[in-house]
Amino acid sequence: MATIKGTAMPGLSHEQEEKRAAIQKSAMIWGGVVGAIAGLLAIWILGGQGDALRYGGAIIVALGVGYLVHRASFKSGAKSALCAKCGAAFSRSKTDRAETLTGSTDKEEREEQPDKSVKVTTWVEDSFDAVDTHTCAKCADATTKEYTTTRKRDETSVFEPFEAPKSGAAKSGKGAAAGAKKGKSGAARKGGSRG
Repeated sequence: MATIKGTAMPGLSHEQEEKRAAIQKSAMIWGGVVGAIAGLLAIWILGGQGDALRYGGAIIVALGVGYLVHRASFKSGAKSALCAKCGAAFSRSKTDRAETLTGSTDKEEREEQPDKSVKVTTWVEDSFDAVDTHTCAKCADATTKEYTTTRKRDETSVFEPFEAPKSGAAKSGKGAAAGAKKGKSGAARKGGSRG
């Protein structure tokens, strides 16, 4: 049985070798991205040091973190591609996916803009029951994974302009309301003194 390593492995079929290469490529990308971010952070943290220490330390940190992330990502991908039944490395891959629509919901989101207008976004959110089938290329053992997923569709956005209240109507409305309150309180006082 082949062992799981990052280099080319003897005894793998063409499908297994393709799967191993895809996992290796993904691990290299993740290692490079995370390593670069760690290197930039090291440059920032070592900002008060001399250039040699600053850039040298950043390179060491970037390489170290990149290697660790690459290794962890590759091991994780290799483990998920290992067949539990026959033990073949890099043999399991997704061979089928089935989705069943279980419902649709209309959604709306309102977001106030700096100019006080409102951005209204509407969409339909579809819910699906999904079943993924993974099959071993060596022994043909098939396993399924069931889960629920959602997707957006028909998304549209419109802007509702801000409408300031009319100053004359607002003031006259407030004045009438205040006059009504005074009238009620005055009537209450009069009624109370008579009784």
